[in-house]
Amino acid sequence: MSIRILGILFGGLLALVAAFPSIAGPKEDAYSSVERWAVAFNSGDVEKTVASYTPDALVLGTASPSLASKPDELRAYFGAASAVKFQVKLGDSSAIVLSNDAVAFTGFYEFSRPKDGEQVVIPARFTFVVVKRGGEWKIVHHHSSVRPKPAP
Repeated sequence: MSIRILGILFGGLLALVAAFPSIAGPKEDAYSSVERWAVAFNSGDVEKTVASYTPDALVLGTASPSLASKPDELRAYFGAASAVKFQVKLGDSSAIVLSNDAVAFTGFYEFSRPKDGEQVVIPARFTFVVVKRGGEWKIVHHHSSVRPKPAP
């Protein structure tokens, strides 16, 4: 009899677990904004890319000698990347949860673009700081630089 009761309890527990979707924490929720940024960037849609950022975001772009701190500066920067058909592929990253509304990510990605009939690949590294404002995760800081080659 006790085995039957345990089976019923176990089955009920499984049904309960299946009924509730998994609950993501701030790290997972925030990283989805980085993934949305990559999708927007790869689509070439400059407005969607810029919409990934807060209006007061700070961006040090891989190919930029200056700081972008206004939406129009982001449009100019990402418009130039879109014009030459840059694509990005996210790689390994790590995160630090700063608070329930702020997460910092550091990691690697690769940019690529066609040039003279071939794909040019540029390994790079990034830091994103993502914040939750108005219930939505947005990028408030983005630093990107070319990834140095390993020492011989």
